[in-house]
Amino acid sequence: MAMIGGSPHLKRLAAPKFAHVARKEFVWLAKPMPGTHSAGESVALVTLVRDVLHIADNSREAKKIIRSGDVLVDGRAVKRERFPVGLMDVVSMPKMGKHYRVTVDGHERAKLVEIPEQKAKFKLCKVERKGQLRGNRTQVGLHDGRNIIGGNELKIGDTVKLGMPGQKILEAMKLQPDAKCLITKGKHAGQIANVSKIHPRTSRRAAEVTMKGNGGEFITVKKYLFVVGDEGQ
Repeated sequence: MAMIGGSPHLKRLAAPKFAHVARKEFVWLAKPMPGTHSAGESVALVTLVRDVLHIADNSREAKKIIRSGDVLVDGRAVKRERFPVGLMDVVSMPKMGKHYRVTVDGHERAKLVEIPEQKAKFKLCKVERKGQLRGNRTQVGLHDGRNIIGGNELKIGDTVKLGMPGQKILEAMKLQPDAKCLITKGKHAGQIANVSKIHPRTSRRAAEVTMKGNGGEFITVKKYLFVVGDEGQ
């Protein structure tokens, strides 16, 4: 009888770029389960614990650590080893006093950046959808699958700082000139630069933005930007 939901594993070479964090001697990777992030933009928690944080020598040890509740994602204990971890998620291990934010490197792969405990109390989320509900209420959809009520002033592409785990909006950061952004895809992936000019979208091309970084000005696609403000590493 076939397994419901497909195989819990995938070959490392067939994995999306974001999940290419395992050592090359491993043929198989744990496949992220359906959840907050899409399969192409997430990595299984057990892979981060074993291959990125190196606090376990093998999958059995990593699963034991996770199932004990010692690993928090966005302020909540996660006991499922294939839980999908994606961009800007906050991974914490209180017993070790370690906290990390998930970003990307120059090859669009998941990268953990260590942050102080104070910064682990909030998360940056990009606005990807916006709609109206009954009663003239606004619903905002975020990049990690969350939906929050409110935020009339927000536009698609803006970033909100959410308190964790309560999900209260602490601050809104606009995608506008001079905004400091992380570039998540393309040949400038992993760089942090400031918006210089936002170009209007044409019928044949996606909206583009002129950015100004340490290496001068360059152009990238608008949807690749993630406003990070002063939280940029």
